[in-house]
Amino acid sequence: MSNPIITYFTEYAKLRTVSKEFWLVNTLSFFDGLAYFSMMNVLTLYLTANCGFSDVDSSALIGLYTLAISIIFFAVGAVCDTLGIKKSFLFGLILLIIARATFGFAPMYLSNTPIEIPFLPEMSPIQWSVIFMMVLMALGTSFMGPVMTASLRRFTAKENRSIGFSMYYLIMNIGAILAGFAVTDGLRSLFGEQNGNLAIMFFGMGANIASFIAMTMVNEHKYADESERISPDAESKRPLTIFLEVWKESAFRKLVIFLVLTIGVRLVFTHQFMVMPKYYTRVLQGDFELGLANSINPTIIVVGLILLIPLFSKISTFKLVVIGMAISASSLLIMSVPIDWILALPYIHNLDQAYLFIIVAQILVFAFGELLFSPRFTEYISLMAPKDKVASYMSLSALPTFISKPINGFISGLLIATFSYDGIRAKIDAGLIDYAHSPELMWMVYFLLAAVSPIAVLFMRNFLTRKPEAEAEVPQTVSPTATDTSTEAV
Repeated sequence: MSNPIITYFTEYAKLRTVSKEFWLVNTLSFFDGLAYFSMMNVLTLYLTANCGFSDVDSSALIGLYTLAISIIFFAVGAVCDTLGIKKSFLFGLILLIIARATFGFAPMYLSNTPIEIPFLPEMSPIQWSVIFMMVLMALGTSFMGPVMTASLRRFTAKENRSIGFSMYYLIMNIGAILAGFAVTDGLRSLFGEQNGNLAIMFFGMGANIASFIAMTMVNEHKYADESERISPDAESKRPLTIFLEVWKESAFRKLVIFLVLTIGVRLVFTHQFMVMPKYYTRVLQGDFELGLANSINPTIIVVGLILLIPLFSKISTFKLVVIGMAISASSLLIMSVPIDWILALPYIHNLDQAYLFIIVAQILVFAFGELLFSPRFTEYISLMAPKDKVASYMSLSALPTFISKPINGFISGLLIATFSYDGIRAKIDAGLIDYAHSPELMWMVYFLLAAVSPIAVLFMRNFLTRKPEAEAEVPQTVSPTATDTSTEAV
């Protein structure tokens, strides 16, 4: 029997046959990931420190921003299928470049004095410009996800498609690692907190320009497999026609039901950038390397893709999905334990060590859970979609995020303002905070919400794993429920 690790590395030899278009698309993804992850690492801090929004307002804005991405993402898939890969990518990148440039310049040159506009909330020019640019950025981001899946399918053939998607996920997580300790920590250490936040926005603009240059060199008509070439009739369909056709397909409806059941775990993914930055900086004293903490998760994913994924190949996809969701949800249970219990552990001598211990433990456990079910999501969508509707399937699968992201946006703002507000560490040190008013209770609420997902999926197992005879055959390595909740580009 061959060693699965050796077999895994042997698979990479298949990438020698892919075209330069595959690598150009991955180059685009790498730079776009640098821009996106570095911005999301500090967005809640940027909105508060640079733009003057409160904790509740900043979390609500991020919730609305991610909701806007989901709504637009949900709608643009058929448009991307109609426009084609290159035009969709370039349009999205232009919007992102404009938005990130404004994010950097607005706090430098616009007034922070509130102005009165009839029938609208009283906000400063900085705040109005940032809100407008968040809408623009949501539109740009929404064009990236669906067309990325379509391009990866187009520029890989059947013999190298699986390893091609793995390589895409690997490169994306390498970008997330660098966005953490290199970009986020590097620029904030060099320029300070507020100016560092602005520098991160300018860096994102530059990274998107690099993505734009890479996309201009792509020949979107170069198919790796000629059988995948879309007929002129399919290309001429209107977006609404494609949209309605997808909704009629039973495989897609079953996918949506499964994703709805994973909403609880989706909250765990979104809290990483909505809740964690302020939690980290408020419960820990002294400087905290925010970017380094956010680099741990993608580092584990990268190492796991290389070493662990082949070992899981003999386990059914459904089991991996359920186990992965359960592990990710349980990571929040670690942070919900009363901090006095952590202080009683050996080698834990003070509150900083106690909080650092549960933070690192949560990141490690969550990352391992994500590793079990994340890498195959986009591949599964692309495989179950007709060749002329890949972007449509990818975008419409974002339906559950209509619920999960705004829920987390509004809930996180209230929970942070109540249980992890600025100055709470001093009260903890003074012994003035009991469990009912502590940050740990906030994480218990999140844990209970996340735990619903694996329980609901297990309850619906028979329905989710049953395939009608008329349903299109899915590759054996991917079951009808081989989906994950890692679509944070969504």
